[in-house]
Amino acid sequence: MPEDDTTPGDLLTGAALGALAGAVAGAAMEPLTTSLTKRAPDSANRREKAVTDRIGGPPTVKAAEKAAAAVGTTIPPRRRTLSGEVVHYGFGTFWGAVFGALASRWRPLPPGAGAALGVLLWLSMDEGALPALGLTGKPTEYPRESHFRGLASHLLYGVVLDRSLAILRAAFSR
Repeated sequence: MPEDDTTPGDLLTGAALGALAGAVAGAAMEPLTTSLTKRAPDSANRREKAVTDRIGGPPTVKAAEKAAAAVGTTIPPRRRTLSGEVVHYGFGTFWGAVFGALASRWRPLPPGAGAALGVLLWLSMDEGALPALGLTGKPTEYPRESHFRGLASHLLYGVVLDRSLAILRAAFSR
């Protein structure tokens, strides 16, 4: 339930703590993604790689290249991977900040709010916006293992975001 006594300082503090929790949650995704990729059938990994190669790289790298082009520059080939990581962590940090600000306004957040955010991000981004923007192939081009991995890693993001934010808020309120 929204609290009427939330101050701008509360919102900024919540956003800052949420941004930190979002970076932590973004970092938690990589080991799971790597593990699920290794466990996927070779045929599924080849199918996903073929689509990624056709598109020209991972969606985070493609987004970084589009952003660079929008300001009249390019990303050197040796910086492509780094630029993709910046986009990945920037996105996770941004949504963490939004979640943190909401958590400072709506206390307590409903149980599962972080998990719900993770599922929403997967559905709206991986399955919606990224293909619509041409940053990935169409969802039907990918094997089910790719969709499962995306859902699992975003669900993990949401859970880690929620719990990390709770830990940070508890530590900050001491």
